[in-house]
Amino acid sequence: MSFANAFCAGLFAIAIGSSASAQLSSQAVTTVYTRIDDVRANKFGLCRTTRSWGQDEQPVVVQSCPRGPNGWPVTMMSADARVSVWFGRESKNGTTVNAALEGAFADPHSVIEWRLLDGRPFAVIHRYFFDDRQALVVHRLQPDGTSCVAAVVPVRHGHDANLEASEIADAIGPSFRCDRDKLAVVGRL
Repeated sequence: MSFANAFCAGLFAIAIGSSASAQLSSQAVTTVYTRIDDVRANKFGLCRTTRSWGQDEQPVVVQSCPRGPNGWPVTMMSADARVSVWFGRESKNGTTVNAALEGAFADPHSVIEWRLLDGRPFAVIHRYFFDDRQALVVHRLQPDGTSCVAAVVPVRHGHDANLEASEIADAIGPSFRCDRDKLAVVGRL
């Protein structure tokens, strides 16, 4: 683990034990799951194409998928053998999935985990598959309807990536600022 990643992991441990965690413990965080097309299994029908352009062999395709809690829009885009999903509008200054996964040729899982506080979504956890590896991407859902990637948790042996991603989402998700706060990567991609 690099110094930066160790530092971020330490910050998360502190944040989880801090007042942010105490604040969340006094309020109930709930989880809701939704589904999108399963691109890995070639099972389609939930998302519908809204735009398409480029070459016939590898077009850029933008799709609208079933909305999340409180009507949060879910958009899936396929371009150059990379598929990414975002929620609401992409934050202009926030980290994208492609940037967070360092440009990997990735495919999203068909299940999306929404983290809600008092019935309002504040974070999403979404799994990506790439290069025989997996990572959980934590998205911050901002009150203005924009989102960005706040953290990446690589799935690795001996670690409960699901628990780590949930703890990170709950610790930093409600207050993460896409235009100011830096992406955190816990472990190595």
